[in-house]
Amino acid sequence: MTISSRVWPAAAIVLASVCLRAAQAQELPGPMVGQPAPAFTLTTVDGKTVRLSDYRGKTLVLNVWGSWCPPCRLETPDLVAEAHGDAGRGVAFLGIDTTEPASMVRAFSAAKEIPYPQVATSGTSAFATAYDIRNYPTTFVIGPDGVLRARHADNLLPRAQLHAYIVAAQHGESAPLETAFQAQLDALLAPAQYPFDGDAASVRANAAKAAAAIANADDLEDDAMDDSSRDHDLIKTQAEEERLRAAAIAALAPIASGDADAALLARLRGDEDAALGRWHDAYAAYADALAHAPGDLAALGGQAYAASELGDTARVVAVDAQIAALAPSAPAFVTLGRAQAKHGEVAAAELAFERAQQIAAATPPSLAWTNLYYGRMETDAGNRAKARAAFARAAAAAAQIAAGDPRRDWYLEQAQEGEVALDVARGRGAALSLAPWTGPDLPGSVASTVKYRLVVTGVAGAHLDLAASGLPQHWIGSFCTDRVCAPFRTSVVVPADGVKVVEFQVVPTTPHGGPVHVRIDATHGGQAAATVAAVVRV
Repeated sequence: MTISSRVWPAAAIVLASVCLRAAQAQELPGPMVGQPAPAFTLTTVDGKTVRLSDYRGKTLVLNVWGSWCPPCRLETPDLVAEAHGDAGRGVAFLGIDTTEPASMVRAFSAAKEIPYPQVATSGTSAFATAYDIRNYPTTFVIGPDGVLRARHADNLLPRAQLHAYIVAAQHGESAPLETAFQAQLDALLAPAQYPFDGDAASVRANAAKAAAAIANADDLEDDAMDDSSRDHDLIKTQAEEERLRAAAIAALAPIASGDADAALLARLRGDEDAALGRWHDAYAAYADALAHAPGDLAALGGQAYAASELGDTARVVAVDAQIAALAPSAPAFVTLGRAQAKHGEVAAAELAFERAQQIAAATPPSLAWTNLYYGRMETDAGNRAKARAAFARAAAAAAQIAAGDPRRDWYLEQAQEGEVALDVARGRGAALSLAPWTGPDLPGSVASTVKYRLVVTGVAGAHLDLAASGLPQHWIGSFCTDRVCAPFRTSVVVPADGVKVVEFQVVPTTPHGGPVHVRIDATHGGQAAATVAAVVRV
């Protein structure tokens, strides 16, 4: 599954895929496999300039991601493992986050121990335009000759597919993606199933069926988000959708009569223009659809998308307000709040987020997700205290999600990363963040203990002494870092990126009734530098 940077998770407001106005489907925008990859010049979060030309003679894997994107988080361990496995084999990796600041990129990279350089760049950058970045994650594999050999707009599960792309690129070839799930999508979208050569009633019926098939394909892709057996070629699927819609439009246009026909035709034309990046035309087409079907959520969603791409924040706010009024939900009010904040209406945005919290209050995953975006909004607005409070609410809600639900780990991690990003952005002194450990244990950790991710931020090169206190007698607080575990006390050096991850373990050795409060203090040169506390539940 891929995710739009504008709205997640999927709600009632779902943008249709692409279609074409003429019977002859046009090519999707963006770089083409088999052609030279577009040149780029980017700056890493460490301040280094990287150019496509720097990688000539190597196979380059470009991974476009966002920490807010669950499929991106799912594929990260495989990307990291592949990067380690390809070390010394003439393969380079470069991560690119087009939606978040460098501080968030550093927090995520440190937590996931990503070994390759990262870039934080605006979604309106020349790179995002040249590479047509609309879906997250998207991975490009560029051969040693500078030719694009793979464009994979989806998470890369399993890792074997990424490896196949790399090996093929090293030999100047492209590796096709062939799976049973892709065959299912191909069959669903096959034009032969939707003949448009009958009478008017038959044409209308098949046009509606074609539109429903495309929506069904999109739903199937969404459902496949965390299923490695259902990998697919999104770009190929979108091209198939275009061909089917092109035929539907060409057949429906001459016979369209009445509001229902006109609304469907206008929506299809809006989707066509959006797919081809013709945002003014797309907005006008969706407006036409709304003239025939007032309150149509698909048309409103498309209109908001087009207005967003046009940079018309006032229009985005107006349309998102209509959507939230027609179909109130936590995602709808989060989307509205984000749009209002981008337009400079932070007070109004806070009210929208408060409304989203009210709706989500009884559903921990929704409440956690809402507060993550609330925290990011306040971070962007410069309201550090409010942002930190929102991330704390997100973590508390995430802790209520059932064990085994992947959202529990995702949201716990994101809440801590948001907090850490605030400390990194501050850029002075030391700070500590403590959250339940997620993911694989660090080497040297002890099984059957209560584990936390302790993140230390500070000035690069600073020597900090860490000490744990408050535990019951005979209990052990262990710091595990750099393949070594030390009880109660340890020393760390803040690395160049300003973020150090330590696994902190609480080892209960005797029974104890009630909650246990643990405190971790950091000192620098004998002077207090930072403190963090947590309640340990065994």
